[in-house]
Amino acid sequence: MRTACALLACTAALTLACGASAKLVVGVNDDAPKDSSVADWFYSTMASEGLSVDTLSLRWDDYAPTAIPDQSNVSDAIAAANAAGISVELDLYPLHSQVFTDGAKCKPSPNPLACGDAAMIQQFAGWTAAVATAFPTVHQFVVMNECNQPLFVNPQWNRAGQNQSAAICGRALAAAYDALKEVSTSNVVWGVGLSPRGNDTPQAPSNSSTSPVRFLVALGQWFGAFAAKTHRTAPLMDGLDFHPYPVPQSLPFATGYANPNDASVSNLPRIYQAFYDGFNGTPQKTIGQQRGGGLPVSLNESGIQTAATTAEAASYSGIELSATGAGGVLGKYATEAYQAAWYGEMLNVVACDPNVRLINIFHLVDESALEGWQSGLYYADETAKQSAQVVSTFIAGGAKCAGKLMRWVPGGGTAIPALLPPGCAAPACSTAAAGGGANDLDRLALVRLLLP
Repeated sequence: MRTACALLACTAALTLACGASAKLVVGVNDDAPKDSSVADWFYSTMASEGLSVDTLSLRWDDYAPTAIPDQSNVSDAIAAANAAGISVELDLYPLHSQVFTDGAKCKPSPNPLACGDAAMIQQFAGWTAAVATAFPTVHQFVVMNECNQPLFVNPQWNRAGQNQSAAICGRALAAAYDALKEVSTSNVVWGVGLSPRGNDTPQAPSNSSTSPVRFLVALGQWFGAFAAKTHRTAPLMDGLDFHPYPVPQSLPFATGYANPNDASVSNLPRIYQAFYDGFNGTPQKTIGQQRGGGLPVSLNESGIQTAATTAEAASYSGIELSATGAGGVLGKYATEAYQAAWYGEMLNVVACDPNVRLINIFHLVDESALEGWQSGLYYADETAKQSAQVVSTFIAGGAKCAGKLMRWVPGGGTAIPALLPPGCAAPACSTAAAGGGANDLDRLALVRLLLP
């Protein structure tokens, strides 16, 4: 009999959600194939490892607001990916951190449209639509990047020391969401590429940033006010995109960040709760297995750097900026074995999390400049690290949960299986058996996500 996903016809916007309970999608986030000389090796290697998605980044330059950077190279990379059976996702965000703020701290205001340069936000949204039109085979988009960090949205705070980056980011995401859906309703919009940590200190002498937990609450509160003012019934995003890096990478995997407002892989329930606290009661689905939940989560960047071995050192240049006593790319925390073990734990944890649909390792192949990131499955000379085998073995085994699904509902605990009417046997439950109510398809889809 037909499953709930079949009943929903699995539109492109729900493709990842429909497959969530069966298999975790594993890919990489890597711009390397923009270089045509490595694209063939890159995508054939991905295919041989079982990796199925590559995220390419495109940054909007407000000084050339209609231009698509590297358009020819990106087009060639997408064609090469398609030929190898690899899907491409595009990460779209501004080149300049102050483009939507004009470098100004806003006056506090109850008006959700009071902060931000509306003209520039609309130009950005128009550009995202142009990108989607230029690359019609791409239907997965991440919009904005690490909005809780001043490197990408600056200033973070208004004149009263309250967060303003959430409102700025929210306005840009809402405008881009509508523009991308106008191009094609099958386009999937992930927001906001959230950074795993922040200091929540408006007066910090450097890197004055917002923790992900506090940012999500502020974003949800802003969206509630925005939806009320504009009578918006559409959501802000089709899924949440989060970057669960451990910083420093010596953080114990099992405990992650000590600060309850930051989060790595083991702390994802903090993110889910913050999202619920902010967005519950708005037009936006929340994360989790409760009614009104089911929003998918993408972990679009996560990586553990390794130090180059003596044999590989000639492939690198520059100075490693992350080599610190706090556990950066140094000593036992920068070995192939440490990276492989961390990636293995990460995959096993998120495979048992029904909220996570996609995990992208940051880089298939290391950046050769040590100032960049060396968290790939391969060294810069294309020699495999131990982690390549760990990842390929996991995928070859079905990329499935090997233990118990870690279902989440607000407040923690396990979701109660009360989403189907008595006597309805999921997943082979039809709309007629479920009673034919207005929300039955959503409920059936949600139940499908809970099944091992």
